Amino acid sequence: MTTGLEGIEAKPAKDPDACVAGASTADVLRLLSAGATGAILMALGEGPLRTKTLTEQVPGYAPRTIYRYANKLAELEVVDREEEPGVPSKVTHTLSDPCGTELYQLVNRFADASLTRLPDGRIDAHAWASLGLLADLWEAGMVEELACEGRSPTELAQGEHGLSYHQVNRRAGLFKAGGLLTEWQGKGRRRCYGLTEKTRRKMGLVIGVARWRHHHVVEDGEEGMSAAEMATALRAALPLVELPGHKGKCMRLTVRDEEDAPGAEGEEVWAEVEPDGTIHSCAEQPAEPDAWGRGRVKAWVPLVMDGKTDAVLVGGEEKLAVDCLEGLYETLWTPAPF
Repeated sequence: MTTGLEGIEAKPAKDPDACVAGASTADVLRLLSAGATGAILMALGEGPLRTKTLTEQVPGYAPRTIYRYANKLAELEVVDREEEPGVPSKVTHTLSDPCGTELYQLVNRFADASLTRLPDGRIDAHAWASLGLLADLWEAGMVEELACEGRSPTELAQGEHGLSYHQVNRRAGLFKAGGLLTEWQGKGRRRCYGLTEKTRRKMGLVIGVARWRHHHVVEDGEEGMSAAEMATALRAALPLVELPGHKGKCMRLTVRDEEDAPGAEGEEVWAEVEPDGTIHSCAEQPAEPDAWGRGRVKAWVPLVMDGKTDAVLVGGEEKLAVDCLEGLYETLWTPAPF
C-alpha cells in the first residue's frame, strides 16, 4: 500500500473491467462497486440462475451490462458458467465454491452491519458505489494519513507524491460528498478532513477482502495484506470502540509480517482511552502502555473477522486488552444505528 497520495490524479482511474486475476484489495472493491457486479453476486447467493432469470433479478441494468459483469466475476473465478446445448443455448450461473460463496458471505455479512438495504432486501446502488470510493481512498493512502487525526488539504498535499493542493483538495471533496470524509474548521479557520464512522466501519470489509484474497487470489504462503496495511486498518477502526471502564489507559498493538523473524518490532498501533471512554488512535506513543497485544497478520485477521481474541498474544492489564479487542469485533459486525 502506498503511504502518500500517489496516483490519485497523476494517472487515470483504474478500469474495473481489468480487476480480475491477481486483483488487489482495492481492485476487488472497485469490481464490486462497478455496474451490476455486486447485485449479481447477491442475486446468485440465493442459488443458481439462468441468464434470463438473472437479468430479472438485477433490475435497473441492461441485459448486456449484466452479461458483461457476470463474465468478469467468472474471470475472477467467483462465478461458474454452465452452458446447456440447444438453440438458443442456455447458460446457468452459479457461485463457485468456496471462492464465490465466501465472497458472497462476506459482502452479505458486511451489508447487514454497515450498508443500506432497500425494503426488498437489495443493497442500495449508492452503497455499492461507495465501495469504489473506498478503494480509491485506501489505495491512495488517505486512510493511513487520516486514521489517527484530521489533516488540512495543505498537509495532505505535502510529500513526494507530486500532487498540487488543488488536486488533493478536489479529491478530498469527492470523498466528502461520498460520505467517506467529514470536514470541519480547524485552527486559523483552516479546513480539516477526517474519516467518518462509515469509513472506519468499512475496515471490516477491507480486512475481509484481504482474507478472501489470501484464500483465492495470492500465491500460496502469502497473506492478503501486509502488516502495515493491517496496522492502518486497526488504527482506523479502533476509534469506533468505547471502553468506559478503562479511562486514561494506553495500549500498544503490534502487527508483524509472516516473514519477520521472532522478536522483530513489527508495525506498532498506539491507542489511548479518552475521559469519555472513547478510543483515540495515536500517531506516536502517548504514554507507557498499560496493556499490549501482538501477533502476525494471520492472527489479527481471525480476531477482527471471527472474534477470536485468543489468536493474539496479550499482556499487561489483560482485561483492558481483551475488552478492546472484543469491542473491536463486536462494533464492526453489529448493525450500525445509521
